[in-house]
Amino acid sequence: MLKTLTITSHRRFSPFAARLAIAVACSALNGCGQDSVEVLATQLSDADADIRYDAAKSLAALEGAAAPAVNELAAALADSNPKVRYRCAKALSKLDSKAAPAADELAEALKSVEGESRYYVVKALANIDAAAAPAVEGLAAALNDPSSDTRYQAAKALGKIGPPAASAAAALERLARDADPNVRTAAAAALKKIKSQTKST
Repeated sequence: MLKTLTITSHRRFSPFAARLAIAVACSALNGCGQDSVEVLATQLSDADADIRYDAAKSLAALEGAAAPAVNELAAALADSNPKVRYRCAKALSKLDSKAAPAADELAEALKSVEGESRYYVVKALANIDAAAAPAVEGLAAALNDPSSDTRYQAAKALGKIGPPAASAAAALERLARDADPNVRTAAAAALKKIKSQTKST
């Protein structure tokens, strides 16, 4: 059965926007190829914040298939528009281990992001295991986040980092008394991994 997609826009329909519309349509129809991912990656540096936002949102929808755009998504974590930064963080969180090349940018972003953007940055770091080591300090700070989901992901990330996250042990011990049972479990598991692996080395 053929699928159809109607694209409308209130913005000026520039050549850049035209290419973006094609890429968005492609991702919506689950038929996105390498060329379309490259188009979306290019649009992350467009002068129009709306185009950057739409590109990041479309890349997030592609999940792991957006991996070729990891470097562009990482760079866009420093975008001047907070909505674009949010969409890029979300897209990176859906790349799983393929987000590892963005480790340094994620660690830097963690110093300033808030709310849902912070959650997705922390989640992305939790997905890249030991490669998240540059973010230990920021992850330790995220253990105090108001969101239990963010605290959970931060504890999970620190556990996956292992011994290099030893400086966060005291914060994890405090989190073992968190009101959320999932957070307590994640904190206890992280401490066990950090301590056990440290003893074995």
